[in-house]
Amino acid sequence: MHALKPFSALVCANVILAVTMTFTMQTFPLPMWPMVIAWACFFHLGGGDRPPAALVAVLAHAVFGVFAGWLAALAILFNPTALPGTVWVPLVVGAAVGLMSLASGWPRLAVLPVCVYGFAANWAYLDVPGRFDATVLTTLRADNVIVALPLALLIGCLFGWANARLITQLSSPGARTRSAG
Repeated sequence: MHALKPFSALVCANVILAVTMTFTMQTFPLPMWPMVIAWACFFHLGGGDRPPAALVAVLAHAVFGVFAGWLAALAILFNPTALPGTVWVPLVVGAAVGLMSLASGWPRLAVLPVCVYGFAANWAYLDVPGRFDATVLTTLRADNVIVALPLALLIGCLFGWANARLITQLSSPGARTRSAG
């Protein structure tokens, strides 16, 4: 069997893994879209060339964003001020964005957009009824954003890694011959 051209290998690998992820996530309680975000970030941070480094970088950045979002959610729920929510919420979000922006001065968190993707994924997850709740957010349980999203991001990175390997397998005649034998 001959190798596919690189673009054809990319298309085939993406379709195969997108179908696999969508089918698999129908039976697992983890949120799929943060996985897709992590998968894309994996390639954005060099996963095609440096998979281990990209996996670590995505997790560091995106999980930091999730953590900043989780802290912001707690601050919003437990408002220690007399400020109304219409004032308090924007101040908390601004502080969280400021924290992520400051952290981007550190080389390990220098890709601010990936931190923001984690922060945004946090809020998308909390937008589901029942999740933006003090008991949920302060208890170690599967539907707590600080538990569910890091795991989903890890799985998304692993799909990215599998995607990079599958592209290589489909486009490399040597790799396909070795794996077949």
